[in-house]
Amino acid sequence: MTQKEVWEDYENIRTYKDRIRIFLILYIFSEEVSGEDSILYRKVFKSEVRIQKIDFLLRNPDYFSYELLLFAMEGKFDKQEIKGIVKEIFGTKEPIIRRLEMERFFFGAYEDIDDVISFLKSIDFIDFKSRRSIDLKTIDKHYYITEFSHDKFKNSLKHLPSIQWYIERCNLIKKFFGDLTGTQLKILQYQITEYRDASYKEYINDIQSDVKKLFSEMYGEEL
Repeated sequence: MTQKEVWEDYENIRTYKDRIRIFLILYIFSEEVSGEDSILYRKVFKSEVRIQKIDFLLRNPDYFSYELLLFAMEGKFDKQEIKGIVKEIFGTKEPIIRRLEMERFFFGAYEDIDDVISFLKSIDFIDFKSRRSIDLKTIDKHYYITEFSHDKFKNSLKHLPSIQWYIERCNLIKKFFGDLTGTQLKILQYQITEYRDASYKEYINDIQSDVKKLFSEMYGEEL
């Protein structure tokens, strides 16, 4: 296999992962639709900012672990439950195997998802609506789960072995942080030094060592 063919295979796999990951975020974190929209759609997800911040946690298990530990330390989550989750994440080497880097942009971790959204719309998995502000910026993006994709997920997609980790992790993130808005998630992420201090358009560094240090301080054992 040539270097070009290897790269093309990587690109194809990456494209597949991006589409699946973003769809699962939209599906699992969306809410039931009410009003006239319920005639056409099953669920709705609000705000691209929230997509980006959830995606960051999904792609960086070490940051997810760190935020779980911080909340447990403050008494907001059960300490023993979080201990088990973090040990499992590091015991299976997720921060290495599952990490998918994101760049730092003006307002934190960001990756252009327009192509993914366009693809999902083209196959009738989602629809989206937005409005423009006075200065013509796109605001209030709403992403809608169609009846077609709802049925596809329930009857086939959710049973695929290749995406079980993504489904389980999305549900875990939702359990602990699902009530937070995109802005609230962004504020939490900015409290972490490596995230906040990353330079514009550079990849945000991992924080495995910080997680291990905090875990040791909290539980008196090595991670």
